[in-house]
Amino acid sequence: MLRKITTRLKLAFTTLLVALCVTNAWAQDLRLEIQAPRVVSTGEMFRLAFVANAKVDNFTPPSFDGFTVTAGPIQASQTSVNFINGKVTQSVSSTFTYTLYAEKEGKFTIGPAKVKNGNEEAQTQPFTIECVKGQPAQAQQAQGQQSSGAATSSDDLYLALTVNKREVYRGEHLVATLKLYNRSAAIADLGNLKNPSFEGFWNQNIEVPSQISFQRENVNGTVFETGLLGKQLLFPQQAGELSIGSSEVDVVVQIRTRSRDMFEDFFGGGYQNVRKHLQSKSVKIKVKDLPAGAPVSFSGAVGSFKMEASLSKKQLTANDATSLTIRISGNGNLKLINAPKVDFPVDFEVYDTKATESIKNSDAGSSGYRQFEIPLIPRSAGEFMIPAIEFSYFNPSTGKYVTLHTPEQTISVEKDSRVQQSYSSSEGRREGIKVLGQDIRFIKTGDNALPTEPKFFLGSAMFYLLYITAIILFSTIYILSKKRIKENKNIVLVKNKKANKVARKRLKASAQLLKMGNAQGFYNELLRAMWGYLSDKLSIPVAELSRENAQQAFTDRSIEEAYITTFLSVIDECEFARYAPGSGRQEMEQVYADAVGVISKLEQRIK
Repeated sequence: MLRKITTRLKLAFTTLLVALCVTNAWAQDLRLEIQAPRVVSTGEMFRLAFVANAKVDNFTPPSFDGFTVTAGPIQASQTSVNFINGKVTQSVSSTFTYTLYAEKEGKFTIGPAKVKNGNEEAQTQPFTIECVKGQPAQAQQAQGQQSSGAATSSDDLYLALTVNKREVYRGEHLVATLKLYNRSAAIADLGNLKNPSFEGFWNQNIEVPSQISFQRENVNGTVFETGLLGKQLLFPQQAGELSIGSSEVDVVVQIRTRSRDMFEDFFGGGYQNVRKHLQSKSVKIKVKDLPAGAPVSFSGAVGSFKMEASLSKKQLTANDATSLTIRISGNGNLKLINAPKVDFPVDFEVYDTKATESIKNSDAGSSGYRQFEIPLIPRSAGEFMIPAIEFSYFNPSTGKYVTLHTPEQTISVEKDSRVQQSYSSSEGRREGIKVLGQDIRFIKTGDNALPTEPKFFLGSAMFYLLYITAIILFSTIYILSKKRIKENKNIVLVKNKKANKVARKRLKASAQLLKMGNAQGFYNELLRAMWGYLSDKLSIPVAELSRENAQQAFTDRSIEEAYITTFLSVIDECEFARYAPGSGRQEMEQVYADAVGVISKLEQRIK
């Protein structure tokens, strides 16, 4: 009875959490986004999707001037509830997908699409798609027309480093962007990326997504898939002509081949990985020197800035501390700016300056602030003046120097009643330090280490411990090796035990293809992983693999119907995508997740 009550309480609590999650999800603002390529080619069919972050009641499509709608809208909804670290999260989405055909060259704007969810409305922003003349990007790869052993030319796959400025002042920023340009290759992996040394420049890294996402670009009338590999913010430190060296990267591309392997031929042929070493061309930058006549307070700041200064306390007692804070903010070479010079009264004891900063690097440059805090201790009473602080910088936009000033600030210091004698000048303070110096006696320096008695390792407790450990380790390795040799004689048993390992290796390869956006290669590799796992785990010859045999083999081993259905649906999805390509990234990720999940579950049930 108590167990039933506990079970019902758990169920009620879970239902309440899900209800709260659903309520929170519905409370989110309604949003609608458009997903489509920015550049297409004439004669190309491509997908365009409108994605809302909720289930919607009404969808109003825009006009598709310049394109022909060949299919759509295809509506799909997805809801998922996750329990992560005790927190319940839910995501709901509605997708309306169209297939469009690019008829002619030009730039065409897709107008706003609208959705309604109850009283809420949302719409997309106008979206411009450029249509260029020529074959679609990666059309040769997508149609499987790449010949056996063919190599990708340097015109179809190359690495390029571009800059947004070719002529700058010394200290003025420019942005260097490294991209991989691809027109026909199926990229399987990237590695060994090497950036240039940027000799003559002070450089800062601009954060880019760690996962490479290929986007379409129009390069001289040809559509390329471009992957962003890195960005650098550069500040030239000397005048003249500077050169940015070459960047390098290793790219593994997939070439369609004919295989003698029966397993490869069963899936319509295989792929050969070919490694290519790409190198970008060097880039020349003309750096102009700063004009003559720089102000005295100029120390190399280039950009556009403003300056503020403030005192933590303006009224205090002698020997109490205050601090002067100087903040320089704006856009430019902020990290290279030093604290401006300040002429403090002689009665002030000045300590080391503490510098703090908050700087963000982007394509617009380094923006934020650099702050200097200077601790002060007045040693005498009276009224003291902190003079105006001067700071100068060079503005490359106007080509002129700019000088900033802060207002003068007054500090009122009262006499410290706790001290009978104070020093009214810095000279008095120095004399006091000299007197203290006489009280410190000489400390002998040098090596005064006492000799130690040498210790012997042989015969020690550590020696015998290591000796016994080595014997135990050798015995363990010997026993495990004999067991492994015995098991390897049974080929069926070896395949069964290695089935999961081989499948995960192929799943990893398909994940790389998913990351690169190679849909056809992804589905081929995923299909090989599924059939290969079935063949090795259930000892079914490759020639006898079929849906019927797979279902019968699972049934004979008492596998739940839900897992059998999921396994076969993944295979059907892969087979369909091989002959009817065009699946979106979201569908590919879902199929991959189903494959990983069902293999993990089957591994627990099939021994």
